[in-house]
Amino acid sequence: MPVPDWVDHQPYLSNIPNTDTSCIANGLCRLLCDVQVNLSDGDVVWHFRTIQRVLTREGAQQVANVVLDFDPGFQRLEVHFVRVVRGGNYIEHAKPETFQLLRRETNLERLVFDGRLTASLLIPDVRVDDIVEVSGTLYGTVPVLNGKYVTWVVFDSFNPWYETRQRLVRPLDRRVHVKRFNDPPDVSVTVSGETEDSRWQMIGQQRRELEPLTPTWLLLRPTLQFSEFESWNEVASLFAPFYESDAIPEALVVEIDRLASAYETSDQRAVEWLRFIQRELRYFAISLGEGGLTPRPLDTIWSTRFGDCKDAAKLYTAGARRLGLDACAALVSTTHGYSLNDFIPSSGVFNHCIVRLSLNGISYWLDPTAQVQLGNLQNVLQPHVGWGLPLTPHTTGLERLGGEEALHILHVEDEITIGPKPESPAALRRHIDYFFWGADAIRRRFANEGTAGYVQAVLKELQSVWPSVAETAPIEVQDDPGRNSVTVTLAYEIRDCWKPGNASAELNLVVASGTFSGELHPLAGVRRETDIHLRRPRKITSFLRLNMPCRWGDEGWSHRFEAPHISYTDRFRVEGRTIVDSRELLIDAWSLPAADATAYGDVTRKLQENLLIIWGREWLGKMSPRGRIQKQVFGGVRYSGVGYVWLVVMVCWLLISAIKAITPQR
Repeated sequence: MPVPDWVDHQPYLSNIPNTDTSCIANGLCRLLCDVQVNLSDGDVVWHFRTIQRVLTREGAQQVANVVLDFDPGFQRLEVHFVRVVRGGNYIEHAKPETFQLLRRETNLERLVFDGRLTASLLIPDVRVDDIVEVSGTLYGTVPVLNGKYVTWVVFDSFNPWYETRQRLVRPLDRRVHVKRFNDPPDVSVTVSGETEDSRWQMIGQQRRELEPLTPTWLLLRPTLQFSEFESWNEVASLFAPFYESDAIPEALVVEIDRLASAYETSDQRAVEWLRFIQRELRYFAISLGEGGLTPRPLDTIWSTRFGDCKDAAKLYTAGARRLGLDACAALVSTTHGYSLNDFIPSSGVFNHCIVRLSLNGISYWLDPTAQVQLGNLQNVLQPHVGWGLPLTPHTTGLERLGGEEALHILHVEDEITIGPKPESPAALRRHIDYFFWGADAIRRRFANEGTAGYVQAVLKELQSVWPSVAETAPIEVQDDPGRNSVTVTLAYEIRDCWKPGNASAELNLVVASGTFSGELHPLAGVRRETDIHLRRPRKITSFLRLNMPCRWGDEGWSHRFEAPHISYTDRFRVEGRTIVDSRELLIDAWSLPAADATAYGDVTRKLQENLLIIWGREWLGKMSPRGRIQKQVFGGVRYSGVGYVWLVVMVCWLLISAIKAITPQR
């Protein structure tokens, strides 16, 4: 099909300077990305043109596979050309019979069925130094938006083109708000009659590398946000009617009324209704026709017993209102939650739907699509953070979500009893307390796999360093749904606790802790441009009690290491025959500033000190102390069993033995 008359294809540079290599990747030189949007006909028309030069055989394989996706529910695709430029000649391949129309459902593994189609073309003859040009136009936008234009334009510095062009053609009576992020190119505007033509162009963009542990909500690339929405109220008012209750199916009414009879208080009803949906409604998204922006009718949701986040929010809201609760659906972003308040009002900044429950002046942000959560309303995890948009006609703006409190999620407590002789076995009894999301996760693991896999995993880890370790009692699991906590108790016997040290009469016992070493990840170097992602705020504690065969002398220590939003406390003391080591890691924010990377690295290194070394000697057949107790670093000890694991530095012992074996005796 011919290129539309309004499209303006300007010439491009086919041979770029040798110094501009940022646009080269995967055997291709990405010469031009040209996007032009026209709002003049009352809808959104999106035209695209891409041009790439082939540098290698691998690049030819990649560029020869042309894939164009569209949603037939509201979009129409026209392909204008797919051509190879070789030696000044144009070889056209965009013929109707060469395309295959596929329904690939690429999101099906994510339980999303969206009905999108793929127009696929395999160019038969592509060679090194060819230039491949592809151009097409998409007509139509999601019907629920009533033709409103919302989009993001990203000048991708992590995968740049040599030249990027963006054009917007709009009638002057259509007001489009534009917000700039990270210094995008300036706009060039011309007006002809009642039409405005805006253009942005970037040439020779330099590639940058994404730093590890970068928070997902940060916008790092030069970006333009476009939206025709005037306010957040306009966005909320557009979607709120879709969540107003249809007639609740009679079978569902019975379940809601049964729950109302069983639980008297509003907070009990709210959390039990949440758990009911989490148990009974499995996740599966059918996003046909509306691009996945609106929920299905209640009777369809309940009769199929599956739905996506919008369906679950609608179902919860309908039932909650029948229970006398104040609830509404709310839009959030699982990736950019903290940044939402920096964006201009738009429907295109959200990717998830949850529920806002208002009770006694407190807002609870609940996710009915989450796995079943135990606990009362006060300690059910609110999984999303940042900002949310309640879908009510009275909404005036975004509301701040919770989720910033540092919750105590894990406590590991070990008691180790050492026998009187070097050959005496040690008894290890381990208690692990999981709270909040830690408790929810371990419950799911036990429900899906049973406890046998968990026990075997812990035992296998122990046997990797202590082949003779043996379980001495079955696993004990105590579940407290009200507190939302799970306690696991394990018991083991470990033989040959003491191993030869460096000196002839010296023995050592090494206890390794993997509880903290993986909580913060080391960074290479200290120069940092972006904030450091710390994950959800949390507190983790551990307590080790060593019952020694005799009095053990050492002065102990108490250390505290800090960085902004991070504190790590390590306390060690000796009380006669008892050695006690207690630690606490507190992380009270989701991220810390890049300027504090050095302090972050200092604390991270301290967390790697995961070996407690106790020196002893045999005296008249029994163990007695020798030397100071130390802490050292052992490379990356971290066990999925979550707790203390015994470890002996066998490498040193083997090395000393080998040296003795080859040293001549005098």
